[in-house]
Amino acid sequence: MDSKLYPQFKRTKSMKDKLDELLHELSEGTSLHKIKGGGILYTRDFFLDSKSLKLFYTGSQKRFRKKPTSWSLSSIEEVREGEKDYAKRLDHHDKYRSFCVVFGSNHEVLYLLAHDYDTRDKWVKGLRYALQLNQFLKQKETDKVWIREAFDRADKNSDNRLDFDEVMRLLKGLNSDMDRNYVREMFNAADCRRVKGEKPTLDREEFVQFYNMLTERPEIEELYRKYAKDIGYMTASDLQMFLSQEQKENGVTMERCKEIIVVYEPQPEMKRGEKMSLIGFRSFLVSQQQHLFNRSHRRVYQDMTQPMTNYFINSSHNTYLAEDQLKGPSRVECYITALKKGCRCVELDCWDGSDGEPVIYHGYTLTSKILFQDVIRAVKDYAFVTSPYPVTLSIENHCSVEQQTKMAELMTQIFGDMLYCPPGPPEVAPSPHELKNRILVKGKKLKQAVTQTDDNEEVTDEDESADANDEQGEKQKKKSKLKLSQKFSDTVGMKSVHFNGSQDIPAGNFNVVSLVEKKISKLLESEIECISKYTRSLLIRTYPDGTRTNSSNYNPVPMWCGGCQVVALNFQTGGEEMQLLHGKFLDNGNSGYVLKPPCLQSDESFLSVLGSKPSSNRKKLTIKVLSGFQLPKPKDSKKGEVIDPFLKVEIHGVQRDSQGKKTSVVKNNGFKPVWNETLTFEIDVPELALARFVVYDSDRYLDDFIGYYVVPINSIVQGYRHFPLFDKNGDQFEQALVFVHVEVEELTPRVPH
Repeated sequence: MDSKLYPQFKRTKSMKDKLDELLHELSEGTSLHKIKGGGILYTRDFFLDSKSLKLFYTGSQKRFRKKPTSWSLSSIEEVREGEKDYAKRLDHHDKYRSFCVVFGSNHEVLYLLAHDYDTRDKWVKGLRYALQLNQFLKQKETDKVWIREAFDRADKNSDNRLDFDEVMRLLKGLNSDMDRNYVREMFNAADCRRVKGEKPTLDREEFVQFYNMLTERPEIEELYRKYAKDIGYMTASDLQMFLSQEQKENGVTMERCKEIIVVYEPQPEMKRGEKMSLIGFRSFLVSQQQHLFNRSHRRVYQDMTQPMTNYFINSSHNTYLAEDQLKGPSRVECYITALKKGCRCVELDCWDGSDGEPVIYHGYTLTSKILFQDVIRAVKDYAFVTSPYPVTLSIENHCSVEQQTKMAELMTQIFGDMLYCPPGPPEVAPSPHELKNRILVKGKKLKQAVTQTDDNEEVTDEDESADANDEQGEKQKKKSKLKLSQKFSDTVGMKSVHFNGSQDIPAGNFNVVSLVEKKISKLLESEIECISKYTRSLLIRTYPDGTRTNSSNYNPVPMWCGGCQVVALNFQTGGEEMQLLHGKFLDNGNSGYVLKPPCLQSDESFLSVLGSKPSSNRKKLTIKVLSGFQLPKPKDSKKGEVIDPFLKVEIHGVQRDSQGKKTSVVKNNGFKPVWNETLTFEIDVPELALARFVVYDSDRYLDDFIGYYVVPINSIVQGYRHFPLFDKNGDQFEQALVFVHVEVEELTPRVPH
């Protein structure tokens, strides 16, 4: 392996050889125990094929299987050694011989037990190395890998060749109803190894060439020719002109343009001559560096030294639930997924468990239970994988004094110095910077004057599970008088207080009030100025109504526009609401903390949000929707035909900014649809607005959702830009892109009516 081409794998030759030998050994197969529920073991032969990029097993005698026996390496999210799955499945086995493979965002986990420690170590090391190689291939040769995977899917008889009919079926599967004669012309041009008398076919390399010819982008070629002029290539000077004139990038140096050519130009001769070909220009233009989202906002760029009350915080509700709120499973894996997605506030509903072990589940329901300590261990391991800024454990406490004390002991023991336990209330709410890599407990706290012997002071804890029914809720709230453990109180760093009316702001600098969606919605309509004062003194946490038993979500945007910092949603439920949360927290490096704009920081500026004073930051956003590329079919669609895509652009912000417009429908082309349509929006308060792009498949009865992208208005950059699409679960499609041209114009302040 060339260390210049593969810098992240730069090792001694012997190490590289050992890893390659290990991959070869694992490709020949190893007997492992597959662990099912209750610790039952099934012995299977597992294989790791790094060439076809697959993990698979044999040995099952079931003829009709619902679950897969093979997985692509790209679907593997993580490999964990030991019993790091927190599932307590191995009580009767040697846990140290175990490891698990975690797939995607659906929380599926493959639990395996090796015969000995050496075998376990080989599999963990080999899988991780294969994942690194796969990731590098994806970064450098994403298109080629994807095309070859498509080839393999189409090669039904496994003869490593595709005839014309197989190619046409593949193209239809890739979502393009292309002209047969045009495809035939491209097919014949690519079939350069044709044998006389034999049926015309394409091998893998020929198919890659054919696909590249087929996927040419005329709209990019036209733009390229404008700057390449008549000489057939772009120089560093041409590239500099393109970036400054079209992309509105300031201070672009010749040195940077030369670096871009080195990175994106694939042809060595062109690279040596500091020239950029059409292929290189296309690669650069679709790269993340030229996406719609401002690349400087991909890192933490905001001031992180202000009090926590000045930030929006990425927050989850009932984090433990994987499905509905009544009888669905509770899983530790849900905490891991939320934290890895950038969530900074997770919820734990804690109840007395058997054997003195506190458990987490949705009270008064049939949801399954998980151990409190398993969640705490998972939080410790994954709290700061995505972001170094503080994680809050929002604890809904229903435990006895004894089990509260057990919770406190577990958190103190497991978190150690990570746990934020100030000796007294801080004079000013600490900042995210001050609390880097710290874990906060949000909960009830005993008064400072209470002594150790007053262990049983009575406090009332909020009870979100009681919101489903008002009458039932009142009964449950009467029962929710709890005795609070002093040890548990000592672990609380963020005090939970009651909302006693919009005029009565509780004293203290690091307090949080929790309000159900119905209550905060009414307050935002009738007493929004008072809510504004509240959010400058403490944190307001909002959460879904208890009637949302299917784990649906409310619209978070009005809460953010009202200054509420901790807007908690059900992470397990995809939909418009979670898409908006995803887009909002892309900002500031996906750190989970976004600084509130100045218009929410004082009474006077807040009036511009209300609309009673002119907004000084008005913008006109003009989006020319140019084209799409490799748009997928709707997930789980049973329709056989090619899609008829259109794009809808929505603005979500203060009420007067809410609007939406859409393009026309392109018939029978999800592969390379071209729109060339301009959509224009005037936005009063852009600092609170999000743009949501949604691709639909037009249908006579109900348009099918294809994919989305959400970006804060103030994170949009001008020029010719691509953006990716995400599926309903928030996972990015590998190939799908939308191509737009964007202009942003400052407008004069609006005169209020």
